[in-house]
Amino acid sequence: MSRETRKQQAGFTVIEAAVVVLIAGVAMAFATPKIVNAMREYRVSMATRQLADLIHKAKMQAVSDNKAVTLRVDTAGNRMGIVVLDDAGNEVETQYVPLPQGVTFQMPTGVSAPMTGAPIARSVSFTPKTGSSTVFEQQFNSRGFLVVGSPTTIQAIYVGNGQVFRALTLTSVGGIRTWKWQTGAWANTRTVSS
Repeated sequence: MSRETRKQQAGFTVIEAAVVVLIAGVAMAFATPKIVNAMREYRVSMATRQLADLIHKAKMQAVSDNKAVTLRVDTAGNRMGIVVLDDAGNEVETQYVPLPQGVTFQMPTGVSAPMTGAPIARSVSFTPKTGSSTVFEQQFNSRGFLVVGSPTTIQAIYVGNGQVFRALTLTSVGGIRTWKWQTGAWANTRTVSS
């Protein structure tokens, strides 16, 4: 083989490289919206898991310390936390957990209740903290149950990012369920595949 022939066979032509780049670009154009939607769904799901974990932690802390524990939701700050009290019962601090980026306390438009009796008047149904319209509190007694006026009370927290929404409901005896907004209705996440 001559030296000329070897040079021609040694690499890619500009046209071949352009075709590869074009194919990669088309693949990315189709994949990017799916990746973005998957990230939105993941962040809202992660927020719901964080909220459920924090509620479990508050319940367990109330039982293990044998005293009431308060859960606080700051809708303006997009965070939720457990209020820490000293031995005299004075508030020392609140250990907050922020919601993931892009996720806020919100409900979809035209929302219905995820379960019978679940409130839908606002994104967090806990009692507002005295003097605030963006901070809400729920207390758990030393047995890990909600401190509420009626044993049939159901509390609800709604989170979303404008396109994907989840709900978390709590019964007065401590039951927690998570819900996913799908095609205009809530579906229990235990019975629905993502």
